[in-house]
Amino acid sequence: MRETRLSLFQLGVFSLPVLTFQAIELPWRIYLPGFFAQVLGLPLATVGALLMAIRLFDMALDPFIGWASDRFPTRFGLRRPWMTAGVPLVMLGTWQVFFAHSGIGMPALTAWCLVMHLGYTLMLTPHGGWGLEIAADEHQRTRIMGAKVWVAAAGMPLIVALPSLMERLTGAGRAQQVAAMGALLMVLAPVSAVLVLRFIPEPPVDRVMARRVVNPLRLLGTILRDRTLVQILGLYALVGVADASSAGSFVFFVEQGLDFKGWGSTLVLVQGLVVIVTLPLWAAISRRIGKRGTLLCVYGWQALMAPLALVLPAGQMAPLVLFLVLRNLGWGADYMLLRAMVADVCGQEAGQGLRRSGSYYALFNVTIKLAMGIGIGMALWSLERAGFTPGVTPDGHALLALRLVYSLPSALAGLVGVLILAGGIGGSMRSGSHAEAVVSR
Repeated sequence: MRETRLSLFQLGVFSLPVLTFQAIELPWRIYLPGFFAQVLGLPLATVGALLMAIRLFDMALDPFIGWASDRFPTRFGLRRPWMTAGVPLVMLGTWQVFFAHSGIGMPALTAWCLVMHLGYTLMLTPHGGWGLEIAADEHQRTRIMGAKVWVAAAGMPLIVALPSLMERLTGAGRAQQVAAMGALLMVLAPVSAVLVLRFIPEPPVDRVMARRVVNPLRLLGTILRDRTLVQILGLYALVGVADASSAGSFVFFVEQGLDFKGWGSTLVLVQGLVVIVTLPLWAAISRRIGKRGTLLCVYGWQALMAPLALVLPAGQMAPLVLFLVLRNLGWGADYMLLRAMVADVCGQEAGQGLRRSGSYYALFNVTIKLAMGIGIGMALWSLERAGFTPGVTPDGHALLALRLVYSLPSALAGLVGVLILAGGIGGSMRSGSHAEAVVSR
């Protein structure tokens, strides 16, 4: 079995593409819904349908990119060619989407969103599979997953700093803020990819074993026959629904629900700063009480904190900041631990020479993407049905709907997560299960 331990420098370099992924995800979930609705003039329901459709496109594409990055070795490795191909597509799609002007037709906007997300998936999925297979030791896997999530959290202030400063210092509107994030993304994508390709070695490829990688549907069948992996899939789905619904409504919640117009981008910073401090603590806790016990704490905290959004007073900054700090104490730990669980499964297979981590990463990522698409689509649809209009002070009914859309999915996801975990992941798991080691770690 490999004994791979990345140096701190390599760990940082390997995690750099996460900044690119954050530079796509944060605007997509937080800023672009408002940009599409307020600047481009699209109805909220149409925006929700577009965001959901793109997530469904990701969901359909992801497993095949993951499988191909496992199945077809090249002289440059399994993962490198796919990441390289994704960079120019991300840059081209970003140019057309983030700098779009009012009057762009839905077909053109949809097409460019598809181009951007095709490049995104070509970068994300091989890089994710690479991260699952790069270490043999379970604590190193958690270290690598923790580093990626930590960089994602640290990248949040970096990515939103531009729109936040523009918002506070120059009064720039949403269009200028989104354009600034697009320019940053067009720099991050090539720089992060080049550094990874230059400094991070891929594990050796066994071409005979690569031919044994089954197609995504057969692998999905294997996953669905394992109770533990099905439950991890369910926890992934809870994370996706909760994050997408709260992130997609956050700016509306702050600026219109709580009457802090012009503060949405600035307050996004609070969440990232909290995670930078707390994520290493959750990693340390997981080494003491295991991944399952730590996840139980994280989901339980989410179930307790999210409903407090229903009683936050409007126009009072201190309670809002305190709420954001408390609510986000556990953010990111769920991503870190669930991905480390999947990495444990991949590590067992890698010890036998079989590299299917791209496929595993893709299939579990499909769950999050589908859940996120449903989460953001239902959130925006619900707001429109309740009579909420971006940029207009909501009436009592629309205000209640806004608070519920922001808080209720997260509270329910936390509660269901606790019920799943309290029942014991794999509690009745058959002996010798493929994922048995995941439960006890």
